[in-house]
Amino acid sequence: MVRPSRSSFALLALAISLATPATSSAQLGSLKKKVKEKITGNPSPASTPATNASPGDADAKARQDAWQHPVAITSSALDGFVKAIKAENAERAKYIASAPPSSALAKWNAYQMAKAKCASDQVKDDSTQARLQRTMMSQATAGHAENIKMYSDSMQAVGLARQARSQQCNALARPQLTDDDFKAVHAEEDREESVAATAGGFPPLVYSRLKERVIAYVLMPTGWKPSGYSPDELQAIDARRANLKSVLGSDFNSSGQRNTLGS
Repeated sequence: MVRPSRSSFALLALAISLATPATSSAQLGSLKKKVKEKITGNPSPASTPATNASPGDADAKARQDAWQHPVAITSSALDGFVKAIKAENAERAKYIASAPPSSALAKWNAYQMAKAKCASDQVKDDSTQARLQRTMMSQATAGHAENIKMYSDSMQAVGLARQARSQQCNALARPQLTDDDFKAVHAEEDREESVAATAGGFPPLVYSRLKERVIAYVLMPTGWKPSGYSPDELQAIDARRANLKSVLGSDFNSSGQRNTLGS
């Protein structure tokens, strides 16, 4: 990952120290990530008059305001959120489809697809072997000993094919991603969020904060108690929680961020 400048760390410390947490603690990490990665410009000294404030100061204040004063989660806000997430997912799908094989996202996506296929093939092999074994036992019970060898040979063939696939799957190498790879992915994520915010009718920072809060609660593990939400907000999300989960799919984590490459 690209290391932020000392001035960015100073802004990060200021934003975190002044912010009052408004959601579960799981979201704090994503806030720090966004502040660290997206705040730009050098902070002005404390003695600098407000009229001389730099663009970086204004950006930091806007992010702090978005953190401290998030838009209320209502039914209409969730309507916009669903539109935004669908637009964001569509942009990600287009990016994956057009990304060159040498890009970080394409390499990681190919690796994840290969892993998923390995897992799927293993389940199919287990099912096939179990079915052949049941059939062989029923043939033996019925006194058809002449058929047992046929099923035994089939089970052996499945086992050999499984062993060969297992060796290939174990040899899968995780892509080695560079700092430049991560920078490119983060830039793409920013672009996708901008498109999503426009589709949902939100200012970018408002959408980013709303996204964190909604996803954090929707994907909260069973038994966890949410904090920082009003009763009306929880009621609005609960009424559509199943639908929201289906829209999110498996692309996001409980911090409200897309699953990180390399995780």
